[in-house]
Amino acid sequence: MKYHSPVFINLNPYLIQNVHSMKNRMILLLLFFAAMVIITFACKKDPVLVPPVNYSFEEEFDTVSNSILRGWVIANNTKPIGTASWKQGLFYYENKKGTGDGFGALNVAYSGNDFIMTSSDCGFGTANCSNWLISPAMTVKNGDAISFFTRTYENPAAAADRLQVRLNTVNSASDVGIDSNSIGNFDKVLLDINPLLLLTGTNAYPGVWTKYTITISDIPVAKKTRIGFRYYVPDGGPTGINGLGVGIDKFQFTSN
Repeated sequence: MKYHSPVFINLNPYLIQNVHSMKNRMILLLLFFAAMVIITFACKKDPVLVPPVNYSFEEEFDTVSNSILRGWVIANNTKPIGTASWKQGLFYYENKKGTGDGFGALNVAYSGNDFIMTSSDCGFGTANCSNWLISPAMTVKNGDAISFFTRTYENPAAAADRLQVRLNTVNSASDVGIDSNSIGNFDKVLLDINPLLLLTGTNAYPGVWTKYTITISDIPVAKKTRIGFRYYVPDGGPTGINGLGVGIDKFQFTSN
């Protein structure tokens, strides 16, 4: 019987260390991926739906000074300019009703206690009236709506009135220039009441409180802008053939 000497395998200690190191790295890598999977599923929740901002507001003009504090702007570009601009309606009515210049006997504010109005006194003598009442800056888009009530003294009327509703298509500034023919950036006409300066009929200025509603279009992306009411009466003023006065009440902006 032959005797075989034992075989000794010499394992390099550095090789053993590298093997253990690779195992550790593999374990850490697997743990990392497992943690990422857990975190991913843990963080996967239903998306949070943020409701759209509602920019709606209302103005009843019960106190003109308070309306101005809320951001309304008055700009009288009438030439030659007169002694009055947009003013408190019932106060003017009470002071003018004995002279025949006030609204009729059935005059009341459409809502609240008062309204805002302008008259031929915005000009001096025979004037080209261009008296602006401009809304606060507001965010508008397609489908939003504007409504308001307005009236003149009577229909048939002794002198014709006209009111334009315009939109600033450029920015949210209230600048309308300084000339009676200037419009600033309010270049989009949304509504023109009685552009033909009629004295009577359905197309003349209404002699009772009448509601007008305008739906915004051509603004696919919401933007900040302003609406301008322009009392626009050529050959107006106290001695002109046109223009007595108009009132506005219960303005509403509805953000849809």
